[in-house]
Amino acid sequence: MAGLRAPIWLPKGEYDAIDARGSLADLRGVNVGVMPGADGRGFAVTAVSGSSARVAVAGGRAWIPVTRSGVRVERHAALVELPTPGVEFPLAPSSPTGDRTDLIVTRLAADTDATPFAEVPLSGYVPGTLAAGWAVDVVQGIEGGAVPPVPFDSYLLLARVRVRRGATSLTAADIEDMRWSGQGDPTVLAPLRTAPGQSVSAAASSTSRGGLVYATDEDRMYVRTASDVRPLTYRPSLMPTATGKGSTGWWSADFPDGGDGRMLWWEGPAVPYARIGTLAYQMRWASPGGGRLGWTSVWIRSAGVMQYESPRVYSDGAGVHQGVAHVTVPAGQPLSVVAYLYGQGGWAQFDSWQSDGGLLLLPAE
Repeated sequence: MAGLRAPIWLPKGEYDAIDARGSLADLRGVNVGVMPGADGRGFAVTAVSGSSARVAVAGGRAWIPVTRSGVRVERHAALVELPTPGVEFPLAPSSPTGDRTDLIVTRLAADTDATPFAEVPLSGYVPGTLAAGWAVDVVQGIEGGAVPPVPFDSYLLLARVRVRRGATSLTAADIEDMRWSGQGDPTVLAPLRTAPGQSVSAAASSTSRGGLVYATDEDRMYVRTASDVRPLTYRPSLMPTATGKGSTGWWSADFPDGGDGRMLWWEGPAVPYARIGTLAYQMRWASPGGGRLGWTSVWIRSAGVMQYESPRVYSDGAGVHQGVAHVTVPAGQPLSVVAYLYGQGGWAQFDSWQSDGGLLLLPAE
């Protein structure tokens, strides 16, 4: 039986730098950008204190997209590594007449696959000369002009640096971090999984900022941030019926205070994040004996704070209030959303059997 024989790793017997980088990009995925690293400082640009407009670029790794005339070449991305501690270099002297904006970028040069992985001196680096395959470079702005365009293909923007008129040094306020600005997210998308009984924090200790952790015991996904580990998404909760109705003497309130007039309410435990609720309600009311004029409306409070009042209705008979309102539930406070029937002078009587509602809760972040 005839068949096609080919190497396992690549579909041909010979390969060059583009083949190798294309294969790595396939393994990584189509995303590009700076890898944050364990401390989130990969390729971070900082001012060198006590210097004359010098900047330092921290060591790290990055996927640089391969582009031609500004158009992304499908599949192709180059993995580059700047060894710790990184490089340091001066910017052009400031102008006595106007500010300018310089751009710090990492870019591909001639693709000779000759990038050395030796230590690079922190001092003495000249922008654009890191290696034959790639470089950390500066795009110098124009005095008093706008942010300059990047004249290269295949680059990642690391920072914008404001060189102030007459300045002899830089401060942290002069540097705008641009590593995460629309350049793709290199975070590994395959999450870590906790072992049975293992805490999420313990599992997250082996990943960097932006890494995902799947909590096996909870069936929930977490993400590692710069300071903690938090749920990536909070499941919405729907409470289709009120927890209680008509337990306050069946009368409206002249001023809702947590007692009289409680028509519908929803209660639950506190959570560490703020929530937004969409509340749909229907309340049927009547004037006992008829013939008494007055205002009625729906008042909605969350955690004791007034959130909404429906349009008031002036009547001497009966009616139905129905509609949709939005409420906020503060982080760290128990759920306590209450819909009251307001009646001028407290005269209206409501019917719990003809009143109901539903509350949909979503995370506010």
